[in-house]
Order: sequence, then structure tokens, then C-alpha cells
Amino acid sequence: MKSLEVISDYLDSYEGRDKFLRTFSYVAKLATILPKSNDTVIKLNRFSSQMSGCRVILRLLDDIPTLHAAINYDWGRQEPDGLMRCLELIELFVDIIYSPIETISWAGGQELISIDVNKWDNVSTYFWIISLSLTLIKSMRKYQQLSFQRKLYLETLSHYNSDVRTLNNLMRGKTLLCIRMILDLTFAISYLPAGKLWGGKLTPWQIGGIGTISSFIGLYQALSERLANYKIKNT
Repeated sequence: MKSLEVISDYLDSYEGRDKFLRTFSYVAKLATILPKSNDTVIKLNRFSSQMSGCRVILRLLDDIPTLHAAINYDWGRQEPDGLMRCLELIELFVDIIYSPIETISWAGGQELISIDVNKWDNVSTYFWIISLSLTLIKSMRKYQQLSFQRKLYLETLSHYNSDVRTLNNLMRGKTLLCIRMILDLTFAISYLPAGKLWGGKLTPWQIGGIGTISSFIGLYQALSERLANYKIKNT
């Protein structure tokens, strides 16, 4: 029952619903490789598109939280690492611009406004790729810091203690996050126009396969963390 409670609690959150919708969308794309019936493939693609559309609708409300996060960061005065502070500021700036661009692109796709939808979709994709790249670089930097900290602990301690175990868990989490970002970048770039790197070269089921692996890793990380917190809270 505790697993069901953790999943239910997670689905009550914005992040939880977004991650499950993302998983459903990419699993449906991956499943298009299985059926021989063209009608079934069309239905799977439609389902995937609808799940993806739900996520876009949810992100329409991201503007204010993104701006609030940028204000609260206060130019990173509390961040001791200069590189991390610079990366955080760039990422916040990118996200502030990316959110309304995606909204405009969505509105154009729904024919609510008259714009060149392909052009705005491409701009949105570029910002998506930049955001993923920044997250990847930040995660690699954080892993490097944790690795250095772990090395210091092992050099100064005569025994393996809980602090080292905590650092190992954090490093494992950052490793999984880096893998996710690499996978996400792989299929994000495929949405670029033909001729840009491998833009347009991946098939729907290949995108679905990469996205499914990334989504399952994300769900595993999120639910594992919540389950661990649940156990601590109820001990």
C-alpha cells in the first residue's frame, strides 16, 4: 500500500503528472513499431500527440513560476561556485524566454494567432536544446564537485561512514540525470530542420524508444526519492 500511496501523492503534483504523461507519450511512439495495421499506428500516434499536448497545456502556466524562481535566485549570491552561478543565470534567462516562445508556438498551432508555426516551432526547439545542454553541463559540474568531496572524505576518514554513503547516492543520481539529458538531447536534436545535425533522421519509434528509456529513468529517480522520504517519515 505504501507504494500506491507514494504514486498517488506523486500524481497529485505537477511534476508527477507531467512525468507520467511524458512516459505515456513516448511509450505510444515506441509501440508504433509493433502493429502491422496502419490504423493502429495512426491511433498510437494520435494518443502520443494528445499526451504531449496535455504537457504543453500544463506548461502554459509556467511563466510566473519561472519568473518567480529567477527573482528568488537573486543573481546567485548564495552560490559559492562561479561556474555554477553563471550556468544557473544563463539557464534562468533561457527559461524565461523559452516559456512564452512555446506558448506563442502552441497558440499558432491551434490557429489562435497568425504566425509562421514552423519557424516558431524551430525557435522553440533550439531553446529546448539549449536548456537541456545547460542542465547536462550543470549536472556534470555537480558530479565533479561531489566526486572531489567524496575523495576528501575518504582521505581523512578511517572508516566508511554515512556521509560517504550519502555522497555516493548523490553521485548516482547525477549520473542518471546526465544519462537522461544525453538521451533527451539525442531526440530533441532530431526535431531540428533537416540538414541540422541529425534533424529529421530519427523515426517515431526510435524517438519513442529513447524517450521511453529517459522517462523510466526519471520516474525511477522521482519515485525512489519519494519512497525513501516516506519510509523516513513513517519510522
